[in-house]
Amino acid sequence: MIQTLFDSTDFPVDERFDRWHEMAMRSLAASDIATESPHQDFRATMQHLDLGAVQIVAMTYPSLRCRRTPRLIRQNDPEYLSLGMILEGKQGIAQGGRESIAGPDDLVLYDTSHPYEAHVTAATPVVARTVVAQFPRALLPTRNFEQLLGARMSGRVGTGGLVAQFLFGLVRDADHYEPADCPRLATVFLDLLSITLARELGAGCELPPESPQNALMLRIHAFIQQHLGDPELSPVTIAAAHQISVRHLHQLFRQQDLTVSAWIRRERLARCRRDLADPRLRGRPIHAIALRWGFPRPADFTRTFRLSYDMTPSEYREMVPHSLVGVES
Repeated sequence: MIQTLFDSTDFPVDERFDRWHEMAMRSLAASDIATESPHQDFRATMQHLDLGAVQIVAMTYPSLRCRRTPRLIRQNDPEYLSLGMILEGKQGIAQGGRESIAGPDDLVLYDTSHPYEAHVTAATPVVARTVVAQFPRALLPTRNFEQLLGARMSGRVGTGGLVAQFLFGLVRDADHYEPADCPRLATVFLDLLSITLARELGAGCELPPESPQNALMLRIHAFIQQHLGDPELSPVTIAAAHQISVRHLHQLFRQQDLTVSAWIRRERLARCRRDLADPRLRGRPIHAIALRWGFPRPADFTRTFRLSYDMTPSEYREMVPHSLVGVES
């Protein structure tokens, strides 16, 4: 899988919070983050695991507060759900009129399409430790999950404990997985989470009959991720690879409020942004990065990038830090 590792101590003291904030803004849904002493010795780490449909981000950091505001949602909403697992410290979160305080081994679900506010208190003066899993909301088959947004769930026992153990194992053993494992790992995580949420919602809540459809969507997402660099990737080739009609493929994506082409474009742009921020690729021409991810015409890539991010690829490359370490296992 693709790992991105970050350690704030690689930077001068007065840059550490800003660099970590920039990394967090790229790895997670954008939010306003504040800490008591941003220009003092801010010590934080981040490990980002890319499973394709599911992204896992493990972090350590001092006490801080973050807010996802309506302005940030209007600027960019990936329509993700996030599951936070607290390992050290405490996290208070408020979303949708619901507030909770989560401690070690607790789980919290929240939605990037709605405002939320969270504050994390470190277990020691310098360390809080969390793991966040984020994924497209449309991939979760559980109905009425909105009732659980901002609520504390146990990650110590039962199916919640299985979710917590699985997330912890992914982070701990990331070096031992192969790229081909990623779609299966994403499927296992979403299945475990769906069972857990159904249990939390009560005995009357059952997983809907479209769970096989959810598995199909995970396979389709994984196929798209694996073929983003192919300029010929299209609804026709995707449908043929999964032995379904193009019409059926479009129906599946209609439930996610994105066309197939829009999903491909968004994922290609995300990969380009990652490569533009990779210090190992600092000397690679922008047009080569664009070509790698399925943009054969540089002018089209620049125009698409600017429309999506309000800046050119070269402007983005200059504004990001260049001391991140990429690891591919």
